[in-house]
Amino acid sequence: MARTTARRRSTAAGTLAAATLALTLTACGGSDAATEEAAATSSAATDTTLTTAFGDVTVPAEPERVITLAESALDVALGVGVTPVGTTASRGGDSAPAYLGDEAAEIPIVGTVREANLEAVLETEPDVILAASGITQEQYDALSAIAPTVVPEPPATGGWEEPLHLYAQALGADDELTEALDAVTARAEALAADGALEGTAAVVRWMATGPVIMNAANMPGQLLQAAGAEPVQAAVDLAESPHSDPLSLENLGEVDADRLFLAAFGADGGTALEAAQSEPAFTRLKAAQSGATASVDGGVWTSSSGPIAADQVMDDIEAAAG
Repeated sequence: MARTTARRRSTAAGTLAAATLALTLTACGGSDAATEEAAATSSAATDTTLTTAFGDVTVPAEPERVITLAESALDVALGVGVTPVGTTASRGGDSAPAYLGDEAAEIPIVGTVREANLEAVLETEPDVILAASGITQEQYDALSAIAPTVVPEPPATGGWEEPLHLYAQALGADDELTEALDAVTARAEALAADGALEGTAAVVRWMATGPVIMNAANMPGQLLQAAGAEPVQAAVDLAESPHSDPLSLENLGEVDADRLFLAAFGADGGTALEAAQSEPAFTRLKAAQSGATASVDGGVWTSSSGPIAADQVMDDIEAAAG
């Protein structure tokens, strides 16, 4: 990739500069101590120290061998042009999330979203590991013994962008991430200016056990609001919960919005949604009667976060707005 080539050139240039400085000091009669100090100064200039959930962590300024142990970390890495040397399988799958495409599918799997395969991680010889918030101290200690490990603090409700920026900073690519997220916001604001999405909207994840209302503060909910839609009160009232408890069909009135984004989760969820759409409780909903329901990818809309996922959510929102 062009980005990797540029990084290698930068690394080589930095190494050459450090070597030249050391030779100059030696030629001038400098002591070994002076040479070591110059080398340490050069190294420090190429490192980045980040504040993480487990304290300050120093990482190479532009790591080339990256492991992502969180779906959002993989999304960020690919979104800023970095292909990891290892990642986790998607929930319930055996490869990276499908929405990230063929490039992600070819990345070696080194664990699941719950636990990394430490031996597989070690074999990749990573420069940095981007892990999920919420891992245990024991997991962190094992990973950080292999390479500097970056773990975001669990984000506050509505703070979906915060962990993404920490991952991007670890990759030396926060400017690229900011540009990508700003472009997503601009798309939403353009819809709001057109008034194409006025009225209420709700995101419903449909599972085998029934539908749940997704919190309006989640990424899709925030993008819908930026695009001009008003969340239903039930989605606002969830406070710190990412979603509601499963609703019965009789309680579907809680999501009686002008627009519904229906995110089937798994094959069983898709079957349950298809069956529910013929039920009177569903057909009475305003969105069902007006044809303002949109079926969207449950993995992207209810489980993912990152610049690529946000772009795909905006694709769906724009399509629904007509």
